[in-house]
Amino acid sequence: MTVGLSAGQVPDKPSPWPRRILRLGLIWAAILVVLMGAQRGASPEDRTTALSIALSGLYTVLLYRTRRRWLPRLASHPLRNAMILGSVNAAIIETVFLVVEKLMGVQGVAASPNLIVDLLLTMPWYIGMVILFVKVQHRRRFAPSIVLLLGGVYEIGADGLVGGGFSGELITPAALVLFPLVFLWLFIPVYSSMVLPPAWLVETIPPAPTPSTPAWRDAVRPLLWLAPFVVYLVLFLVVAGAMSAI
Repeated sequence: MTVGLSAGQVPDKPSPWPRRILRLGLIWAAILVVLMGAQRGASPEDRTTALSIALSGLYTVLLYRTRRRWLPRLASHPLRNAMILGSVNAAIIETVFLVVEKLMGVQGVAASPNLIVDLLLTMPWYIGMVILFVKVQHRRRFAPSIVLLLGGVYEIGADGLVGGGFSGELITPAALVLFPLVFLWLFIPVYSSMVLPPAWLVETIPPAPTPSTPAWRDAVRPLLWLAPFVVYLVLFLVVAGAMSAI
């Protein structure tokens, strides 16, 4: 008899479709990365982005391959350490993008050419997003395929809505097409280490009572952090502009 189920009750079998969609999406992302980095006439910025995305995905693979070494050590305080782990991984990924940018001799791929400024610009979003995601995952226990897909959605919110808003290209017809066809799948490797390893840690403890609200509300809850993050960005840019004018 399965724990938490009455005798004879069969647990719901998860749908295979998210996993199949994710597998096809990651294959498509790999093709896009190769095209971005290896096609004739590719710009240095495209090659930098492609290499950074590939390294981000490989970092998550490395964490997966070594999880038996570090996961038990962090499982003593799983929720707290899941939040810390996701936030640290976010800082690592930002650093990877900036280091690759420096090595390739380009600018504009990372949030800022200065690492400290880059982290000041981006880490408030990452930390808030990771904290909310860990709390959601504790209640919902989304499957790994859903977790990775959600990572891509969170990046669309941050880079698409917020980044697009500050760049003056909030929503365009081209973006509405490119987000589901291209950007979502490229964003998944970037955010993978921020959401998937924390989810592994959350799995080491019993789940919290599942709320009666629809699962999609919890799934998009981390996106609510975009509102205070925008306020932070505006204040940061105002202060930075005032200091530069002195």
